[in-house]
Amino acid sequence: MCSRFELNAGSRDLIRRFGLTVPPPFPLGTERRPTDAVLVIGRDGACLMPWGWAVEWQAAPLINARAETLAAKPTFRPLLRGGRVLVPATAWWEWPQRRKTRIALGDGEPFAMAGLSDGRRVAIVTCAPGAELTAVHDRTPVVLTPQSEAAWIDGARSFSEVEPLLRPHPGPFTVTAEASAQGDLFG
Repeated sequence: MCSRFELNAGSRDLIRRFGLTVPPPFPLGTERRPTDAVLVIGRDGACLMPWGWAVEWQAAPLINARAETLAAKPTFRPLLRGGRVLVPATAWWEWPQRRKTRIALGDGEPFAMAGLSDGRRVAIVTCAPGAELTAVHDRTPVVLTPQSEAAWIDGARSFSEVEPLLRPHPGPFTVTAEASAQGDLFG
């Protein structure tokens, strides 16, 4: 997953979609980039947190966590029980052949990406893409189904119980590329 996603939904839509009891705080703008404040939903409701955190081994902030290695990484292992959160979105972007490409669920509805938080900041969990998106990028955010969201943020469930949720979303997706300088679209 590249380093941008979108949250373009109204407060009422998010309350309805995620079963919130109070209106969520909203970050400014719809396009989210690393270190921007993003909406995060946990067991105790919604809040804003910066996306990513500084780590000593790389210059760029750590914004993604590979599903396949979560339990093995000291950065994420402590977060696997009490740090599982949802990161609402309406789309994310990739850049195949240097062309900005927007990926959203086929129904256009908001969705939740699996996230991990230390209580101050958040990273998005990624996995290998399903067949529909392999030509776009080699990683994709873990887009949870509505039925699996409650299980993901349930701290009473062990990581081994929820680990099977960290797989590619079955789609369908709407994939829309911006026109290139020549005017053609990504196919």
